[in-house]
Amino acid sequence: MSVMLTTQIQEPPMEQVIVTREIKSDVNAVWAVLDDFASIYKYNPSVKHSELLSNKTTGMDAQRICHFYDGTSLKETITHYQPNKGYGFELSDFKLPLKFAETQISLNSVGVAKSSVTVTLSFVPKFGPLGWLMAKLLMKPMLKKALTGLLQGLDDHTRSGQLVLQDGSLVAA
Repeated sequence: MSVMLTTQIQEPPMEQVIVTREIKSDVNAVWAVLDDFASIYKYNPSVKHSELLSNKTTGMDAQRICHFYDGTSLKETITHYQPNKGYGFELSDFKLPLKFAETQISLNSVGVAKSSVTVTLSFVPKFGPLGWLMAKLLMKPMLKKALTGLLQGLDDHTRSGQLVLQDGSLVAA
């Protein structure tokens, strides 16, 4: 009788970074900025410029590429879309040590001229246990800082209409 032994390699769990911010603008104003999918560079201080890769400017399957100040880039494709409520997109073509990454942005009214925006970035790191450790110690704090900056920039841009620069300062569009 022969016994076959199998070793099952367990994938690292999905990691998440969640950041929420109350924005001093009504839902329609915030949605107008978020739904302009190609224009993330206007409010994200990490993005030098962005452009559409598809004929769709927003909605399901719209694609954009974000070029960052550090010289890297990534592609984002909308996979979930709910007008005036939010959308989700999958990240691809990036140099981060990740097997998979997706972002969900949700928007809610919390009063007159106030909105709450939550960004949830979910990802699976590469490199097994080492990747999991890197995710916990290095990547999650770095990503939380980037998402916090994104929401600060969204708030500033929505209220002022000005472009948010890499240092978070504003300049007339």
